[in-house]
Amino acid sequence: MGNSKSFDSVVVRLITKEEVARWSDLMNLHHYLGFRSIAGQSLRYVATVGEEWLALIGWGSAALKCAARERFIGWEEARKLKRLGLVTNNVRFLVLPWVRRHNLASHVLALNLKRLSEDFQRVYGHPVYLAETFVDTRFRGSCYRAANWQYVGNTRGWTKSGDHYVHNGRPKAVYLYRLTRKAEQILSSDLLPYDHRMFHGEGSMQKLTSFPVEGLMECIRHIEDPRKRRGVRHGFEVIIGIAVCAVICGARSYRAIGDWASGLTPQVLRRFGSRRSKAPSESAIRRLLQAIDAEAFDRRIGQWLLAEQLLKGKAIAVDGKTLRGSSDGQAAGVHLLSAVVHKEGLVVAQVEVDGKTNEIPRTRPLLEPLKLEGAVVTADALLTQKDIAKFLVEEKKADYLFTVKGNQPTLLEDITDLEFKKNSSQHP
Repeated sequence: MGNSKSFDSVVVRLITKEEVARWSDLMNLHHYLGFRSIAGQSLRYVATVGEEWLALIGWGSAALKCAARERFIGWEEARKLKRLGLVTNNVRFLVLPWVRRHNLASHVLALNLKRLSEDFQRVYGHPVYLAETFVDTRFRGSCYRAANWQYVGNTRGWTKSGDHYVHNGRPKAVYLYRLTRKAEQILSSDLLPYDHRMFHGEGSMQKLTSFPVEGLMECIRHIEDPRKRRGVRHGFEVIIGIAVCAVICGARSYRAIGDWASGLTPQVLRRFGSRRSKAPSESAIRRLLQAIDAEAFDRRIGQWLLAEQLLKGKAIAVDGKTLRGSSDGQAAGVHLLSAVVHKEGLVVAQVEVDGKTNEIPRTRPLLEPLKLEGAVVTADALLTQKDIAKFLVEEKKADYLFTVKGNQPTLLEDITDLEFKKNSSQHP
């Protein structure tokens, strides 16, 4: 490529289906690592001038483990596993060997990064906020530095091989690029900001498009509003409806609910019955949620979820907890057995477990009213009982996933023997 060809004529685009074979062959032939495939959600690009191919770029799923990246983002393991899909890995980058142009590599990278998140949104339905790449320490990573990537440390030199990691003795430099401002704060926050397109596409509530908001609002109208009428700016149903939907979409704190609400458009607010163009503030939501009758609210919402059959296909956890502060030093604390929707954290049913019994006989009364057909019920080792499993499968038409520990020694031994026989057959 001669100097007469300006950078203005360089285009970076996604390859077509017809170009996949050519792209793969060139990458395998000329990249020092070769090429087989790209794991996970992948995008492949080519940089061109006219019909001439100059460079090839491949993106795939982020590495499962990278201590330097985790330190940069500051997220814990559970949140990382949920958000890792919002990070993409530059698995291959190749300037074709016959192309000669100073600074071409960094320019192509910059062009690609400008459109990368939008392309993920269009192809996979979600954006990406952070790009990562791993550079062999034999190289300086000049093109990444020139394109404003940030070096954050080295790997420890381990390679994933099947289900295990093998030490290869070849650490790599880790470079990261923010695809949006404050990417690390977004990825580690309680809730991904609403205006970052996680819950809507082209101005509509993507996740709640088919959600029966209107039915929810009708349910909420039967809950008593504890506020005085004077000074009320937002309707009771509006605030509670928004709060419930925010939790269903992943909000786990008052601040997260407020962030979610702040991104609602006037059109969406009208679905909640609001006549205002601006959503209620975090403080207004917090004050009302702290003032309502929590037990009545829980009961109403749980009944509505059952009536709408919104538990089908969900994972429901049966879990017992003693209420903090419910013991006075003489009488035992109040112990509740709850049915909780795993992902959303919504309590759909509760029963009290008094001191004369335990959680086992209270499990059936807890689950009896719930429409669990098609759901998966999980429980700890205490509730791993034949009668409970039979009740779920035969009467509730649900599946179950129970923990097996020492309280069921025969079952635990059978499972251990089965696992041993399986491993023996695979490795004679």
